[in-house]
Amino acid sequence: MQAATIAVVLDVPPAAVLWPLLLTAGVYLLLRYLIRGARGHDVSAAVSRHAFCIGVLGWLGSSLLPAANAGILPVPETASGPVEILPALAWPVLGCLAVHILGQLSYPRARTVHAGAVRPIRTCLPHRLSWTVAAVFLLSAVQIAWTATLPGFAAHPYGSRPDGSGGYVTFGGEGRIPGVELAEYLGGALLVLAAGTLAVLALTARRPPMAGLGSQADGLLRTITANRLLRTVATVAAGLAAIAGNHAARPDPGTGPANWFNPAGVLNLAVLLVMLLWAPPRLPGKSPARRRTRALANPAMQGNNLRAAAGSPEAADTQPVDLRREHPNAL
Repeated sequence: MQAATIAVVLDVPPAAVLWPLLLTAGVYLLLRYLIRGARGHDVSAAVSRHAFCIGVLGWLGSSLLPAANAGILPVPETASGPVEILPALAWPVLGCLAVHILGQLSYPRARTVHAGAVRPIRTCLPHRLSWTVAAVFLLSAVQIAWTATLPGFAAHPYGSRPDGSGGYVTFGGEGRIPGVELAEYLGGALLVLAAGTLAVLALTARRPPMAGLGSQADGLLRTITANRLLRTVATVAAGLAAIAGNHAARPDPGTGPANWFNPAGVLNLAVLLVMLLWAPPRLPGKSPARRRTRALANPAMQGNNLRAAAGSPEAADTQPVDLRREHPNAL
């Protein structure tokens, strides 16, 4: 038993271990470098850049394009081979979760944590987005469960035969593995995605407060993190459903027509567009250049600034700050 375990370990290519470690270290160092800038005078700008980078990296790492034809058997005598399902699903599912976990771990540790630092998960959740993502997960689970009931069939070379009315009908095409085999991989990936999402949300709620941000702004930062995480995992869940739909839509190449349509793929595209447009809230704070630009464009602010420069107690920067409109923070 020990010899078999050693043999399996020795068969693992070094690149399969080295590249994930290098990517993890590189992402962590980048995020750690960005958040170190929060010790400057403009904390909001630094944490906004940090949160923005987490969202972009998580989104880039969530692509399921290499797994689009998972479970599909190629036409005989073609150069392409079947997709390796496990690594094709593991990279985007684990990758997007890992980026968000590293994002939370890259925050500096607080020397003292007050009693209100640990928040319930529900206080960090954007409610409408949360229910939308839950619905996407549920529909994906239903699609995968239905795919598990479908049979597989072998691939056939393309050809044509008389249709009985003087014409010809084409047949042949790619086959598919039994649906239950594909559903095991897709269902496992969906469960890992759901469990990982809950783990990241718990980590977001329990992370130390960010020094230099007030309690309200720090809570808003956690909501921004949850927004970006939920939007990313929703696209991954919809992508898993699209893969199952691609498998289910394939006709039997031995008897059926060569044309097919995947409705789950259309739903996946709709989810992707909705999540791209579902912008997160915004942190307070502005860069000095943006303040100067707004002052030049607003005569009332120019008057306030002139009075402030002349020693008037009415200063331009004493206006209340809208937490959701001040700092740009789109995906």
